[in-house]
Amino acid sequence: MTRSKRFFFIAALAAIIAASCGDTTTTVADDSAAGGANPSGTSAIDGSWVLTNGTIDGTAMALLVDYTITMVIGGGEVGGRAACNSYGGFVAISGESFRVEALAWTEMGCEPAPMELEAQFLQGIGLVDTAVRSGDTATLTGDGVQFIFAVEPPVPAAELIGSTWVLDTILQGDTASSTISSAQPATLRLDPDGTFTGSTGCREISGDYVVTGALLQFSSWGADGTCPGDIESQDNSVVSVIESDLKVAIDGTRLTLTAPGGEGLSYRLEQ
Repeated sequence: MTRSKRFFFIAALAAIIAASCGDTTTTVADDSAAGGANPSGTSAIDGSWVLTNGTIDGTAMALLVDYTITMVIGGGEVGGRAACNSYGGFVAISGESFRVEALAWTEMGCEPAPMELEAQFLQGIGLVDTAVRSGDTATLTGDGVQFIFAVEPPVPAAELIGSTWVLDTILQGDTASSTISSAQPATLRLDPDGTFTGSTGCREISGDYVVTGALLQFSSWGADGTCPGDIESQDNSVVSVIESDLKVAIDGTRLTLTAPGGEGLSYRLEQ
């Protein structure tokens, strides 16, 4: 079994948490400590959000449909997708005061436009000092920065987890193609313990996953077996997608996983 990369920001956050646990001089009740202003994890803007508008120094950000920016807040932590990569860190919230600390992110490469958008957001989120919620909208502001987020419903975990899904369509932007008929069924199953199993159609895959708001991340995984030449392209497509941070959409008995850039996998519920 060959293992893929483990997401950088998960390891980074684990190291941050371990360091803070070992530092007896840190006072969690102090608002200056990471997450100290809301140690219970409850605040007006807890939940899952998607960026709908942003300005940096008075200039509107060029948001991209296939590279959404999301934000999930809870338990004194913040994370999500920053256009191309995942990000995560601690957040200190007290009333309308908002401060992100110890921010880390993954290091995948995308096209220049989403990478520029991502750089703007990651720099801007560090400047935010105020967050105000009005209904289903959250407005984050700071020195020369304004981000407007809309509520994004979380993935319906009861439907996603514990079901077996069968791949039948591979998505490449606006193009959809059927799976290769000579391949074995390509499946995916997410179990409640945070592990998953499945197949690319020629190799068995398994590992760990994390669901954060409407994002699915395969934090570690491996594959067993080999692929004949006629099925190798399908295997490559599946692997390429699961190595990304995935937007999850469930519509009835269909599950669609979409990576930044529009590449994706569409599954049907196994009967």
